[in-house]
Amino acid sequence: MARLQKGILDDISGKVGKVVGSKWRGVNYIRSVGSKRSKSPTLKQEEQQAKFIVASSLSQSMHDLFELGFKDHAIRMTGTNYAQSLILKGAIIGDYPDFRIAYDRLLVSKGKLANVEQPAVATPAAGVIQFTWSDTDGDGKEKPTDVAILVAYCPELNRTIFKHGSSRDAKSATLNVPKFTGKLVHTWLTFMSANGKLMASSVYTGEVTIT
Repeated sequence: MARLQKGILDDISGKVGKVVGSKWRGVNYIRSVGSKRSKSPTLKQEEQQAKFIVASSLSQSMHDLFELGFKDHAIRMTGTNYAQSLILKGAIIGDYPDFRIAYDRLLVSKGKLANVEQPAVATPAAGVIQFTWSDTDGDGKEKPTDVAILVAYCPELNRTIFKHGSSRDAKSATLNVPKFTGKLVHTWLTFMSANGKLMASSVYTGEVTIT
């Protein structure tokens, strides 16, 4: 049952007849109660639901990363919701019911800042991923002080590890991932301006098995 503490003009929270009141990100809203489905879902609806489950699972693992990487593109939605829409549009492959993520199509950030050339990953020591790259001929927005963001995702554990690494001009940075030892991971590299205002579109740096 909904309660009104300040009369009829108060915010509504809860159910009143066929109307539900709630609040999201500081905005009060009401919606009608959904009606019960009278027909079985179509094959197309089942396929879409299966894709949504795949996208949601990955989005939950990368939630904090997506909030950072898509902060400039999430208009009236969260960065995770924006990322999930991109996944559904272009990063899911396979046939129903065996849908899977095409990791080389997956973006973990998006922006106008130039990325780098010849990005690569290696495992120089146990539980460590080393990222390397070379200079980029950009449009002038990129700076030597841009901060690298290193990303590793383990499908087996559905877990993501990322951190802010060294500056662009260092051309190398390491990410410690001891909990991924012995497992295959997918990696990405992106950059953020030192003041945090600009992001680059991420680049997929391949898969690697952690020693």
